[in-house]
Amino acid sequence: MYQLILNEKRSRVRGLPDLPPFPAVGQQILRQVTSEQVDIPRLAKTIERDPAVFGRIIGVANSAYYGCQDTIYTISHAIVRVLGLNMVKSLALGIVLNEPFRHTACQGFDMKRHWFQSLYTAMLAQMLARRIDNDEHDFSDQAYIAGMLNNLGELVLAYLFPSEMSDVMLRMQREPDSDVIALQADTVGITSHEACSILAKKWHLPVSLQTVFRYRDSPEYEGRYSQLVHLTRLSDQLACSTEIGEMPLPAEITVQAVKLGLENRQMEKLVTKIPAIYQEVSNLAAVLSEA
Repeated sequence: MYQLILNEKRSRVRGLPDLPPFPAVGQQILRQVTSEQVDIPRLAKTIERDPAVFGRIIGVANSAYYGCQDTIYTISHAIVRVLGLNMVKSLALGIVLNEPFRHTACQGFDMKRHWFQSLYTAMLAQMLARRIDNDEHDFSDQAYIAGMLNNLGELVLAYLFPSEMSDVMLRMQREPDSDVIALQADTVGITSHEACSILAKKWHLPVSLQTVFRYRDSPEYEGRYSQLVHLTRLSDQLACSTEIGEMPLPAEITVQAVKLGLENRQMEKLVTKIPAIYQEVSNLAAVLSEA
């Protein structure tokens, strides 16, 4: 009986009968932000064609957190005067990918925490990617996107199974040290990692990203995209670590770093930057969750 229920839930995620397709503007943004030379005017026009993405980014640019004295009305001005290209790229992609999933029926789902975890993992992934020997011109951008989408499966489950995920969220509030993935498997019948993998394939995301979400729970994976897979896992482990900016790192993080060729001194240097990143992301997540 349990297996029948599990198969039914997995089939529902694969079919996603009530889920919009990957937004067209999202496909365009994904192509543009990963290109070797980003055309800022073109990217700005693409973002401005989507009212939801445009409004959220303009809202962030005009927020008290950034303290811009002049009112920002265009994406180009948001890039040049306030946020910078990298921030606008990441916000646009994050917003357009999160937008189709309504989570309001899922009690306990914390959108601020979701934004924080997504942005924090993405920033850590990009920082780590720049320290790894890889010849791909867009490797750090791929790492950022993989980190940004790392928790998307949780939002998918909150959208598809609000009642079951409400139980998971409430249990995590009572018992914060519980294994959330194990709880999802027991309560929902499918994990957020599995949901993200299914979604990436259905939305025809780049093969590199599909591979990340399929194998990120497989430490032994040694295929074509092994660096990106293991980097995403390491970034997630760092983002979930409760000891902010402290050494020595937990053993599982050190093992993962060694597998990626990262020396202890490189990790120490990165860890010293974590508290500042943590605070920046906390502030930004608060702004986004209210925008």
